Amino acid sequence: MTTDISTAETTQRATTSVTDWFEEVHPDTTPLVRYGFTQDDGSQKQELKLRSVYEPIPENATTSSAIYFVTDDQLGRLENLADNPYRVEGDGNIVKEIQDECEDSDRVRYPVYAESDARDDGVPFDPMIAWIQGFIEEELNIPSAECTFWYSGSRSIHVHAPRFLTHTQLTELRRRAKQYCEKSDAELDAAIYKAKQQFRLPGVTHRKSAGALQKVQIDPSWQNDTIIRTSSNDHSRPDSYLGMLEATFTPQADGDDFALTLDAPTENEIETPVIEKTKDSVAIADVPEWEMHRGPQFSPYALATGNPRSVAALEVKGGAFAREGKRGGAPMVPARFFGAVGCDGHYTKNAEHAPLQLSEGAGKDYEKWVDHGFEARDYVVIIGGRSRCSIIHSVSKAEALQTGYHLIREDGGRQAALTYLSDEGYSVGSSGSTSSSDDEDSSRAESIEGEAPTIYSARENPQTDAEALQQTAEQDGIGNLSYWEIRRVAHRLLRYGWEPSWEWFEEQYGSEFDPVVTWTQFRSIVEENRYHKYDDVEVPEKPT
Repeated sequence: MTTDISTAETTQRATTSVTDWFEEVHPDTTPLVRYGFTQDDGSQKQELKLRSVYEPIPENATTSSAIYFVTDDQLGRLENLADNPYRVEGDGNIVKEIQDECEDSDRVRYPVYAESDARDDGVPFDPMIAWIQGFIEEELNIPSAECTFWYSGSRSIHVHAPRFLTHTQLTELRRRAKQYCEKSDAELDAAIYKAKQQFRLPGVTHRKSAGALQKVQIDPSWQNDTIIRTSSNDHSRPDSYLGMLEATFTPQADGDDFALTLDAPTENEIETPVIEKTKDSVAIADVPEWEMHRGPQFSPYALATGNPRSVAALEVKGGAFAREGKRGGAPMVPARFFGAVGCDGHYTKNAEHAPLQLSEGAGKDYEKWVDHGFEARDYVVIIGGRSRCSIIHSVSKAEALQTGYHLIREDGGRQAALTYLSDEGYSVGSSGSTSSSDDEDSSRAESIEGEAPTIYSARENPQTDAEALQQTAEQDGIGNLSYWEIRRVAHRLLRYGWEPSWEWFEEQYGSEFDPVVTWTQFRSIVEENRYHKYDDVEVPEKPT
């Protein structure tokens, strides 16, 4: 065992963003993994050995573990007992003992994966992919465009995200996966978030396909037949565990971290209200209070697949809340609806009290709701859809009533309401898309017919936070912005097109401009907001 690890490190190790990060978060340790092998009877058996992430993957290995960061003392014990791994106290072996010690010390890093195996239940690939995209974006705040998607060769769709989670985060991630399934009716495999879990390696042929199909990387836009056809071709396996990671962890912007962040609610914590009576037990005067906390909620995102947007006009009746065991604890707002039409076109609310459900995640509706500071007696119009990132307008009472009237009148509907709002000067998006109410400002791009617009410098007195960040980048240097501030500027500029935004970033970075990193970040923004505000932005081929 000494030869395997030391030789691999001295002959194969290369400095990469991933290895640099390993040394930063777990200094003076050696990253090791444990491989699994499929037996003739179909069972899985793990090797009684931990191998360096830098050495070649064993030829017949089909699965791999998380990464264990082993100290020199532990490495010595592994080497001393390599020929007799069971010579330890108790019924275990030295490999499991070291794994347990690393877990207890939180020196384990699990690549962040998500998985759905609903194909066994007759579910096509499209909804499985949509569930996974929704989970990693809403629950983990990771843009799906930064991830790689895989077909297992049998019943599962996997995603590999460019993040690592710790051993202590496993329970919380499992809880979030279950919560997401409860509130969205998704079918994700939450059982993968457990200690010593093994994950299928890329390029491995799946036994259940009778040797015909491999685990292969796919494009999430592919149809079923394309996925199966691709899986039936011969694909190479990664040379090493590090090589597999490098395929997922593409170069990221300076200052970005590979660690998964699972932020807990702080000052905006959603509390479960003390409204747990049954409807039969409340007084008649309290029925509206019951309905807007306990009645059927209105979701701006329900039944959005293949359907247009939803529109709702309402009066806010109180602060956000959540209910135990209802929609996975999703944020709700007590409201009086003047009118609401869901994505499928049916009238769902008409002059009634009910909760409004809001999406969670960075840039999603609940965050925007809190940032805006909506409170009781405010009037709101929300235009939602598949992106789960809605247009939210603060309107007058008269405008809310008029929007509701246009929604529910016999010859009206969503388009009638949108036309009314547009005539009143509100942004409603175009061609079925929506645009953010967050960064709306007067255009700072000018175009000549037939040519791409030019992005001008930020104004002396910026009108939005995003324009103020642009001004900072232009005057003080883009290096003074954080990763997320840079993305905020990119969100603003991409409204004017890919090419002018690209030129602006190239000018700001100068000799440090990285085309691959910029393309990756631009693509993630465009794709995650494809139905939000960038429906006209074309993503070019990835630069080499």
